[in-house]
Amino acid sequence: MNKLVTFGDSFLAQRRSFEEAESRSWIDYVCRENKFRLDGYGDGGTNPYNAILNFLDYNKDFHTCFFSWSHIFRVIYNNRRLIDIANGYETAQEQIDIPQQELSKLYYKYVFATDEFEWVKAQAMLEWFDRHLQENYKDKKFIHLYSLHISDKAFYPHIFKHGINIKPHLAEFSYIGGEDYNHADRLIHLTTEAHQLFAKQLNKVLKDESLNNGDVVEFSLEI
Repeated sequence: MNKLVTFGDSFLAQRRSFEEAESRSWIDYVCRENKFRLDGYGDGGTNPYNAILNFLDYNKDFHTCFFSWSHIFRVIYNNRRLIDIANGYETAQEQIDIPQQELSKLYYKYVFATDEFEWVKAQAMLEWFDRHLQENYKDKKFIHLYSLHISDKAFYPHIFKHGINIKPHLAEFSYIGGEDYNHADRLIHLTTEAHQLFAKQLNKVLKDESLNNGDVVEFSLEI
């Protein structure tokens, strides 16, 4: 079986694929359809820097790689743990302890630059990583997914030249069946119908030999 590796946030936070009787997620459907063996490294609440670091640390061979690119403003602290997200420390207070809350406040008060400067840093990082993929992984297949609405001005921090870019955001699929995408019954945020819809379209992309690196494919949200 060919190996599929995944890096990103909670939308890819599945470590292994399951057999047909247990299939629940779009990742399971994709693995079964394409005879992939999953090696998953998605980690909830993390940022693109974390995905890149995990990929660079990965020293095993693979056939295909999926990335879910999340909020560039998320901050990693203490062995890559999340201390905050883009919309202010208040949204993370219930998830972190008091010292981390205080650190988060201090970070945003004294270290965090303007949104515009943080965008420049993130875009430079992603452009470098794109070139790194082009130069070192010419024979590998990459699928770039985008997790969240980041801002009104820039929904997609970088469109990759190496790999296929998928729109819209995974968050849009998480709204199928209601907007409570953190509901306990959902696996990696999606309903059963959304998993099946997303998998069907991604399987077509993986089999479409007419697609080229740098292409952007728009998925339908219609069940």
